[in-house]
Amino acid sequence: MSLVVSKAIRLIDLVAEGVDNLADISEASEMSRSTTHRLLATLVEHNYLKLEAKRYTLGYRLLELGEQKKRSLSFVNAMHEVLARYAQLTSDTIHLAILDGKDMLLVDRVPGSRQLQINSFVGQRAAACMTAVGKVLIGQTDARGWPGYLVPLRRDYPKTPAQLLEEFRTAQLENYAVDYNECDIGTCGVASSFRVNERLLAAVSINGATAYFPGTRLEEMADMTLRMAGELAEIASQLPAGQGLSDIGTAADALPRALRTTSM
Repeated sequence: MSLVVSKAIRLIDLVAEGVDNLADISEASEMSRSTTHRLLATLVEHNYLKLEAKRYTLGYRLLELGEQKKRSLSFVNAMHEVLARYAQLTSDTIHLAILDGKDMLLVDRVPGSRQLQINSFVGQRAAACMTAVGKVLIGQTDARGWPGYLVPLRRDYPKTPAQLLEEFRTAQLENYAVDYNECDIGTCGVASSFRVNERLLAAVSINGATAYFPGTRLEEMADMTLRMAGELAEIASQLPAGQGLSDIGTAADALPRALRTTSM
């Protein structure tokens, strides 16, 4: 990816995080004001950002691209009914996720009926090695690449890198994985993977507040996630050829040509 495109993506991310004026964006991006202003102007021109009263917000072009990507997730709609049924059966939140680089990417979510709800949303990313869905998906990849998924762990993380590698191995052999107080304190989940098509694996998980998973309940739910994954795999096998997830691609693919050809 060119340096200019990387800078432009960084500016979009900063605006998404709430950094909204030229001075703060320039400081946070560690770019000169002139370079920052020039890139911001190009992004505004192409509707990736919007400028009002000297404040930058996300532009409608990103919404358009999001809708296009959502339509490309054709398998998600086909599987949603199964997720909803298991959410009702367990009272817990059900996640459907894929692996994108070192992250797990949440592509569908059906909330449970518990009083305490976990804070998750479609489009959410997290380090794959810290989540049940991520671990089970990593376990289906080449074991030689597993160490590359071990992102720096926070100081109070409850497991060591060696323990995570062992969990990847278990996921490879048994097709399930768990997380407990790992991605977020007070939350947990158990996941199994299934194949959507020749190029894509997905994982489904049962998740909730740790208060609702006393004793061995989390491990006991592994059989249910395996059963759910089996149902989803059956649905995937009946999808028309080529229907599934198109290549994830990168934000650079969607940026205007002006940014990809400009030198800074």
